[in-house]
Amino acid sequence: MLHSFNDFEAWGDAVRGADLRLVCDRVKQPLWQLATVRVGEVEVQVAYEGAGNASYGVNTHAGPILFLPMTHGGQHVANGESLDGGACFLIPPGGDFSIAVKDCAHAWCSIAIPPGSLAALQGCGGGDRHEAFSGPSRVLRSPLAATKRLRELISAVAGADLFSMPHGPAHAAAARQLLASAAACLPAATVAPAPIGRPRLDRRRIIGCTMALIDADADKRTTVAELAARVGVTQRTLVRVFHDSLGMSPRQYLSLRLLHGVRRSLRQADPDGTTVSRVLVGHGIWEFGRFAVRYRRHFGETLSATLCRSITPGTEG
Repeated sequence: MLHSFNDFEAWGDAVRGADLRLVCDRVKQPLWQLATVRVGEVEVQVAYEGAGNASYGVNTHAGPILFLPMTHGGQHVANGESLDGGACFLIPPGGDFSIAVKDCAHAWCSIAIPPGSLAALQGCGGGDRHEAFSGPSRVLRSPLAATKRLRELISAVAGADLFSMPHGPAHAAAARQLLASAAACLPAATVAPAPIGRPRLDRRRIIGCTMALIDADADKRTTVAELAARVGVTQRTLVRVFHDSLGMSPRQYLSLRLLHGVRRSLRQADPDGTTVSRVLVGHGIWEFGRFAVRYRRHFGETLSATLCRSITPGTEG
């Protein structure tokens, strides 16, 4: 069932299967949509976002997630790599990841594969697929025809009337098709080549440590210099890692996190019991006028309008 949202935070709260830190960038259309469908033990999500975004998260499913762009593949950057062509993104259980889409409305889909289905994938598409689920989250350069087929199948599944009916043989058949199509996008087990030259920068560690510090200091105005020092890298390295992983600088990311944090506080506040100024002060903001201009430019409404407006978490579409 498709749910539509006019608020990014409400949409983000509805996304399943990951512990997420989300910020939106350059809203093109104030519309976000999400359809979540269970096909047997397989969970499928199809989403549309009316803006660019930057996300960091951890897979909370017991099994792996396969993530694919539905539109604007070349604009999706996962762990620093473009998801153009036939690429998809594999996130193992407990795996951390970063996904960014710069400055455009876009759509994506994901398949959460249950652990009990991993053995079934061994016989789908040939080769040993089990080792494909170990190790860190990573981009897979799959055959274009395979990812195209998977996208088409996911669209068909998400739009089928079948899933408003009690579970039966047709649901199991759809689940088998999804698993087989997902398996065709996975590589057979390979041995990674030995690294040559200088060791690669550990972006995952740097992003993970930085996000943990930002979360821990959510009530403080942390600076980029402080973050870099605490992570143990130079500011230049931290800037490069953020640009590669999230398509923006740490300063831009912190600014967006602050905007979204204020918006969430305003949405949750009682307009009769607080004021915009008190909310801003609680977030360490004292330049009220300058922040108000940034807020209105980003969200298309004033701070006071957000405080006074009751936002419905989601409406069916």
